[in-house]
Amino acid sequence: MQQSSNIGFIGLDVSATGDRIGQFIIESGLCDKEIGAQMGLTVQSINKWRHGRSLPDIENLYILSRILGKKVDDFLVPVAPSYAFKEKAGQDPALNRLMAYNSRFGEYLKNHNAA
Repeated sequence: MQQSSNIGFIGLDVSATGDRIGQFIIESGLCDKEIGAQMGLTVQSINKWRHGRSLPDIENLYILSRILGKKVDDFLVPVAPSYAFKEKAGQDPALNRLMAYNSRFGEYLKNHNAA
């Protein structure tokens, strides 16, 4: 496997993703209670997502995206790795594979969010 020299991101920014979920909910004009009722979830679950205390699993993220009229990718906010982390990755084959995968996934998100 060829390692990418341009590492796109290493994971998701939970807080920023929660902010984005909250922004989309506000834009929809729906309240947490209405969304929770449509999804069969508690208001507390929706509130945790909005405030970045947890993230929805992939199934709930898909359902939420349909309710709010967004793409799943629109919700996700990637985190760029620090320079020090990149340096350490050069010494760890498993971390190299993870970072290469994240780089490809980051490119996928970038390309699909631009569409």
